[in-house]
Parts: sequence; structure tokens; C-alpha cells
Amino acid sequence: MPLIWNGAFRGLADSKFSGVEGSFAECVGIDGNSTPGLLKVHQKLTLETTGTEPDELCKVAIAASNGYSFWFSSISGKIWARNSSGTWSLALTTTAAAGDVFCLGAIEYNGFIYWATQSRLHRIAIANADDAWASEVLNWATFAVTDASWHPMVIQDATLFIGDGNRVCSVNDQGTFDNNALDIKTPYRIKTMITYELDVLIGTYVADTVNKTEVLKWDTVSPSWNTSDPIEEVGINAFIRDDNYIYAQAGRAGNIYFYNGEKLEPYKKIPGTWSKTAYGEVQPNSVSNFKGVPVFGLSNGSGNPAKQGVYSFGSYSRDYPKVLDLSWVISQNDTDGVTIGAILVLDYDLLVAWSDGTTKGVDGIDYSNKYASAYFETMMLFQDERDVLKTLGEVKAMYNSLPASTGLTISYSVNGAAYVEMTEYDDTILAAIVAQLSVSNIGSLQIKCQFNVASNNAPTLECLGVYQKE
Repeated sequence: MPLIWNGAFRGLADSKFSGVEGSFAECVGIDGNSTPGLLKVHQKLTLETTGTEPDELCKVAIAASNGYSFWFSSISGKIWARNSSGTWSLALTTTAAAGDVFCLGAIEYNGFIYWATQSRLHRIAIANADDAWASEVLNWATFAVTDASWHPMVIQDATLFIGDGNRVCSVNDQGTFDNNALDIKTPYRIKTMITYELDVLIGTYVADTVNKTEVLKWDTVSPSWNTSDPIEEVGINAFIRDDNYIYAQAGRAGNIYFYNGEKLEPYKKIPGTWSKTAYGEVQPNSVSNFKGVPVFGLSNGSGNPAKQGVYSFGSYSRDYPKVLDLSWVISQNDTDGVTIGAILVLDYDLLVAWSDGTTKGVDGIDYSNKYASAYFETMMLFQDERDVLKTLGEVKAMYNSLPASTGLTISYSVNGAAYVEMTEYDDTILAAIVAQLSVSNIGSLQIKCQFNVASNNAPTLECLGVYQKE
């Protein structure tokens, strides 16, 4: 048969049975965007261990203008600082006059860092925020609703806006706090916010048992929101920015929507086996943009419906389609039982907070090592001849480069059975890794290619062919 992958990267297929040409049933740790026409291996994520690094899951983090990034605990009042050299320190442990002390939102605004606990808003002058904070003002302002889960923050029209239950609070450039700049109808609670042109988009949530939510658009000056769009989902979990475009991850079944300026349109679904006992979501601050490509972290809720880690959702340029793939796996090499917290991009540093249930940490990209477990699986092949028994002759993975001590492990799966490893050899004239094996009684077939790396070297692939035996 002809080449089953010809170099056009389309990321994850909708399932192993169906997808656009060039997509894969599974695609983990693969870089198909940076050089169009080539499949490469992403760098690995490595746990940051220099200094006093976080030992609790951080769901909120900010990159400050003074060169530091600050990471806020989701279970205590601890705040960690990471300096521009990558050294960590415990900068402060928050105390609050009332309510829980873990952080529910943070931002830098008008010379201060603001962070929110359940009932209080705190701040510190950016000049005093370094490895060890000083002169911070705890309990600077008091929330009226005191939402226990989220206090998202955005800046629009030179004003800081903060979600608190069914209210939007504000801080203006004179430092005046208003605990009710906008109220929305109950029982909606504000889970996430993002700027959109001259407006603010507000993503809401009611309860895990209520399959209805709304996205609201507000111009920040009117006494009420300007437009609303109800959708049948359990909450708007996170907004994903792609330059001037906004996507929303909503509900607990991996759905991604495109915001058209007034309404959310169904756009993409993260492939997985979603059910009442197998669900997950993207945390509000588990989103960023890395080298021009939107990235987000998928967290397990229960039952591991899909592989968890940091997904890419972009393309090389506007001339290429937007594709979805699982680009980075946490340093523990786990894709089950993982919660992805805050994601920050600091130039070429991609920092990812995570928990695997017992261990917590923050990973950064290791530019000295490739990810050692990168692989892709094809969709089901021969589907147009599903009713005819076939014999596999060989698989050819044509490479552009094959550094010393690197290679591919090629396996096959017949009719949905377990993968069986093949024996490969390097055809140096064709520049291809070839696996030959006569396998009969094939109805449908999948091929898996595992990249074998050596430190910072890995093969780069141009195309893949699967050939029947006549």
C-alpha cells in the first residue's frame, strides 16, 4: 500500500478508527510543528531542584517584571520565588484574618503583586518581592462573597478585575478596591476570566451535578454584561489564547470550544474514553503559549479517561492546520493520575507544576536531553479492506537523520491485539529503518514507532510506509 504517513503532521486523530490524513491514534512527546515535514522528539521535562523548590501543588503562578516568577501553594499559604537563574526559595507563608489561606489567584498590577485567598486580598510592592518578601500588606482588602475555589484576575482598561463567586471586584490605578464592580446571576460562580479585545470574558461554573454554564462578555463599564452564551457543560474550566483568538475548555469530557465574539462553537475534543467515572479538565491557570503555540495541561479527575500532561494546540504558521498532541510528559513519566497546575513560559523556559498524587513539583525543559519515551501509533490501517485477510510484508520508516546510538523500535498490532515488536535494520542507501516480518490473517493493523534516543540526539522521520506481502 502507499505511504500511510507522508510527512504532513496532523497530531492526534479523533480515535484510532477515524481522523484526518496525517493524524495518529496516539502521539506522545513528538514535535511535528517546529520543522514542517519532519517528526522530531521534544526535549524532556526535568524536575527543578535548585534551592528550596515547591513541595506542594501550585495551581497559581505569575511571571513578574523584576525577573522572578512566583508560585503559590494550593493547600497552604506558601509562596515560592524562582529567580532568573532558576534558583528557588520560600519567599513567604501567607496568613489571613479569615478563610482558607491557599492561593486562588494572583497577578502583577500597577507596581504591586496581588494575590487572593478565600476571603482576603493581599499585596506587595514589586520592589519588595524577591527571594524573601518584605513589607507585604496582608489582608489588604476583604471579599464579600469569599469564594472558596477561585479568584481569577485580569487587567483591562488599566483596571484590575477579580472574580469572587457571582461578583467581579476591581482595583483601580489609584489603589481603590471595589468588592462589587459587577454581579452576575446566582448560582453561577466565576471560575476563569480573560481579556478579549476591549472586553472581559467570564467563564462560570455552578456545580459538578449541574450540566449548564455560561460565558459572559462584559465591557468593564456597563452595569451588566453585554452578551451571554449558555452551553450544556459542567463549567468553563479555562480559556486558551491563540493571539487574537480565544478557545475555552469546558466540562469534564475534554471539549474545546472556539469563541466567535458572541458564542462558543464546538471545535475540538481531546481523544479519550469519557464517562461518569472517567473524567478530567484543564485547570484555569494550566494554559500558556510556548514559541507561538498555545499549550495547556490536562488533569485527571477520575478514571484516567485520557493521557495527562502538557498538550500543544497550534501549528507552524497560518499556512498549516491547527493540531492537537500530547507534547510533554511530566518528569515522573506518568500520564495517569496526574494533576497539572500552573504553567508559565519564561522565554524558552516552559515551567509546569504538577502532582501525581504523592509527589509534587515543578518541571522545566531540559535542553540537554530528549524525552526518552516518545512514540506514535497509527490509526487502524487497511480499513477499506477490512473484510479481506492480508499479510504484512514490511514497514519502512524513512529518516532525515539517524544519530549514533539512536533508532526506532517498530511494533505491530493485528485486529486490536497487543503490540508485537519487530526486528529492524538500517537501510543506509534508502535512509530508512526497515522491519520485515510475514504476518498473516490481518483484518486491521496498527503500527507503533518508539523513538530510541541517546542523550540529546534522536532520529527525525520524513515518512512511514506499510507494505503488504503479495
